[in-house]
Amino acid sequence: MNIMIFDASPNWSGGANRIFLYSTELKKRGHYVTVCCLPESGLAQRLPEEHITVYTVNPKSDVNLFVIPKIIRLIKENNIDIIEICSPKFYWISSLAAKITARKVILTRNVPYRKKGVKKLINRFLYNILVNRIIAISDKIKRELIEDFSLPENKITVIYDGIDLLRFNHTTAEKYRSDPEEYVVAVISRLDENKGLECFIEAIPKIAEKFTKIHFIIVGTGRIEQKLKELSKKLNISGIVQFTGFRKDIPEILSAVDITIMPSPEEGMSMSALESMASGIPVVATSGSGLVDVIVNNTSGNIVEPYSSSSLADGVIKLLQSDYRQAGKAARNIVEEKFGLQKVVTKYELLIAEVIQ
Repeated sequence: MNIMIFDASPNWSGGANRIFLYSTELKKRGHYVTVCCLPESGLAQRLPEEHITVYTVNPKSDVNLFVIPKIIRLIKENNIDIIEICSPKFYWISSLAAKITARKVILTRNVPYRKKGVKKLINRFLYNILVNRIIAISDKIKRELIEDFSLPENKITVIYDGIDLLRFNHTTAEKYRSDPEEYVVAVISRLDENKGLECFIEAIPKIAEKFTKIHFIIVGTGRIEQKLKELSKKLNISGIVQFTGFRKDIPEILSAVDITIMPSPEEGMSMSALESMASGIPVVATSGSGLVDVIVNNTSGNIVEPYSSSSLADGVIKLLQSDYRQAGKAARNIVEEKFGLQKVVTKYELLIAEVIQ
C-alpha cells in the first residue's frame, strides 16, 4: 500500500514519535510511506535518515486553499492509495485534496480538541463528509467524539501509540542519582502552557516535606521553561529541581528514575508516560488524560485530579510510600499487552486495508 501521512508538529512530540515509529515499521513490512510535514521539523530531519520520503509543506493556516494543488500533485506523483491526517493544520486542505483525487482519508485524533458552537458544526461536516475513518489514540478521545459529534461507533477505531519495547530494557544510569537512597522523580514533556507543569512545580514543596532525600528532573524544552525556573526559585526548590533540556537518551534517563509524573490536565495519550511504563516505571497522571483507561489506579500507577497541585502531591507521596517497583512491573505488563509496536502497527495495517477496499 502507498500511504501519505500529514503532520504539522514543529518540534519533536509524542505525535511525531508515533509517525516515526509507524513509518519505519510499515516500510519494513514492504509498504511505501510518504510524509508531508513542516520544514525544519523533527520529522523532516529524522525520517530521511530512515530512507522515508519527506515533502515539506507549510500551509501557514488551516484553510490555505492555495496549497491544495501542491498536495494533489504529490498524491498523484506518488500514486497514493490512502492519506492519514494527524494535525488540524492539514485537516481541511488535505481532506479536500483527497476528495478531488478520489483517495480515502483517515484522520487521527491525538488530543481532545473539543469544540463548541460554529466550530463544532464545521467539524461535524469534516468528520461525516470528508473523512472515511477516524483513529482515536485513546478510548477517552473516542468517547468524546461520539458524544460531541454523534458519530457512529464503527467510524472510530482506537489504535494506541506503539512502543518499541526493545529500547526500554532497564539499563543502568546513575548520573541523575547522587545518592543511592535518594528518590528520583521525573517529568518528560514539552514545557508549554497546557501541560500542567506549573501545577507540578507547585506540588514539589509538599512532596519534599515528606522525603528528605528526593530529586526532581524536568526533561524537555518549551515556551515556559524560564517561567518554570523562576517559579522554582520563588518556591526555594531550585536545589532539588534539575532542568535537563531536550534529550534523546530517554531510556537511559528512565533507568535512573523511581516514578514519573504526567501532570497535563488534558491529554490524548502521553507517549512519555507509555515509555516510562515500558521501562517498568509507574506514572502519576491526571484523570483528564487518556491514561485513565490504561493505568490501574493504585496498582500500576496513580490517577489524580487535574488542576490540583495538592492532589498531584498526594498521588506522588502515596506511590512512593507504596511498593512502587511492583507497580512498575504491572505497568510494564500493560504496555507489553496493549502497546507493543508490532501489535499496534498490525492493527493500523488492517484498518488501512479495510478502508481502501
